[in-house]
Amino acid sequence: MHRRTVLGSVVPGVLVGSLPFGGAALAAQNTGPTGVAAHPLTGIWLVMANPPAPADPQFPATAAFAADGSVLVVVPPNQAGSGGVQFASPYVGVWEADTDRRGHFTAVLLLSGADGVFLGSVTLDGYPEVGADGQTFVDDRLRETVTIRDAAGAVIEVIPPGPNRRPVTGTRMGVGAPGFPEGTAATPAP
Repeated sequence: MHRRTVLGSVVPGVLVGSLPFGGAALAAQNTGPTGVAAHPLTGIWLVMANPPAPADPQFPATAAFAADGSVLVVVPPNQAGSGGVQFASPYVGVWEADTDRRGHFTAVLLLSGADGVFLGSVTLDGYPEVGADGQTFVDDRLRETVTIRDAAGAVIEVIPPGPNRRPVTGTRMGVGAPGFPEGTAATPAP
């Protein structure tokens, strides 16, 4: 697999929220005062994530930071990359409290080509921090690491933390309030 093929399909910078999913083993390791059930990141979030090309607009994703320490981030399932159309699974992983308002998650996304061939994976380590309002978060991406692996699991690139990246933002979802940012009013067509 070509490094550019995988890089062109990376959906980095995405963050997360909560669903009651996961297994008894995760629930057991996250009980008591060190668990994440009461952490402000626990919940369901609408995330404005960043595409591979910095000039492209952010796109919405949904994220669930579960009380059992599991995380699920759902991104658009396909995109056009340098090698053609590629398909991406949701990011699936685990998270823990990093501070009283910030979480650290590690999640893996799987990639396949339009022909169904497995292309590789992307591992994302993110650090979303919930604002004082409890309804929004920001990952400034100063700690974020993205690891890209080929189909055999060999690391082909590690994108280390760094400044000058567009932050990832999230808004807690609610019934009748999905969390989309206010859009610019469109001019009606004549």
